[in-house]
Amino acid sequence: MKMYAIGDLQGCRSKLVELLAQIEAHDPHARFVFVGDLINRGPESLATLRLVRNLGDRAQVVLGNHDLHLLAVAKNFR
Repeated sequence: MKMYAIGDLQGCRSKLVELLAQIEAHDPHARFVFVGDLINRGPESLATLRLVRNLGDRAQVVLGNHDLHLLAVAKNFR
């Protein structure tokens, strides 16, 4: 089992699906560390978050500046 670091998804769920399929074809028990900016520029930010969440304990997330900005806006910190 390997661990893969993936960053700057920017809400591009379809590209993440392609990448995960390639990785899991060789390592079905792979683990992932998402290193920031899961959301923002791409058209599928919410779907991207849901996909990462559905990976369960196989995924860890380090929030990036775009992710933190969304949380700040949601909590009226900005």
